[in-house]
Amino acid sequence: MKCLVLYHSRGGNTRTTAEAIAQAARDQGYEATVKSIIEVQAADINTADVLFIGTWVQGFILFGVKPADAQLWVKSLPSLANKPTGIFCTYAFNPRSALKKLASMLKEKGATIVAQQAFNRNHLTTGVDGFVQRVMDSRQRIAV
Repeated sequence: MKCLVLYHSRGGNTRTTAEAIAQAARDQGYEATVKSIIEVQAADINTADVLFIGTWVQGFILFGVKPADAQLWVKSLPSLANKPTGIFCTYAFNPRSALKKLASMLKEKGATIVAQQAFNRNHLTTGVDGFVQRVMDSRQRIAV
């Protein structure tokens, strides 16, 4: 099974988490590729069996918290129909509703959101194995 891990990163935190997700998928026996949202091609998405999509959280602690620039890059994605998708974000203080907003945008592109996870900048890889397992387990339930 092919996994594609897409990320949008400014300072490198989300890239670090994306790479850890890909490694966890490989450790569980899956083929995994990591790509920046800037470099991904439609063919990459079309050939993937499952997607992981992540971004960093932009905004203040209480106001304007959102997935960074997601409206711009989500629009550039091809259809995500029939793609089980795990979404993640990295954050400094509180992710608030960033994952909910990202999920809504990706659902408009046809994605089936099967799991979500927020990673604090001080614990960028804590919980990665469980997150990957939840996505893969959900994907198998969808296929049945």
